Amino acid sequence: MYSASLTAGSKSVGIKLGSASSGSEHYTVAGASLQYFALDNLAVGAAYEYWFSGNPTISKASLQSTYYIPFTAQIKPYVGVLYSHYFVEDRSDIDAYGYRLGVAYIKSPMILSAGIKQERYTSNRPVYFDQDPKLEFMVGFSF
Repeated sequence: MYSASLTAGSKSVGIKLGSASSGSEHYTVAGASLQYFALDNLAVGAAYEYWFSGNPTISKASLQSTYYIPFTAQIKPYVGVLYSHYFVEDRSDIDAYGYRLGVAYIKSPMILSAGIKQERYTSNRPVYFDQDPKLEFMVGFSF
C-alpha cells in the first residue's frame, strides 16, 4: 500500500517547537515549514524558525530538499540537504549548509518525524553556533 501523503503534487505543512544553544545562551525555538512534493517521495520546501529567550534574538530561514526512502507504507527513513540564513540581532548574518537524516511515520494526513540535523557555517567570522549534530522533531500535515 502506497502512502498518498508523499506523492508528486502533494504539499505538507509542519510545526516545530524545541530548543537550541549558541555558546552559553539557551533558546526556545518555534518554527514552521512548507514542503511541495516535486516527485513521489521527493520534497522541496522552505522553513522559518524564531529563536527567543536568549540573547541575541535569532531568526532562521531555510531552503531544503528531503527524500523519503520507500520502506513501508507508514515508516519512511529520510535524507535531506539544506541551506540556511541566520538573521542575528545586532550582529552579522550567517549562512550555513547541512544535512538531515531520520525516520518519518506517515498516518495520512499526519506526518511525524524524528532525526538529526547538522549544519556547517560558510563564514570565517567568529561562529555563534555549535556545529554538532542536533536532534529534530516535526509534526506535519499533508494535503
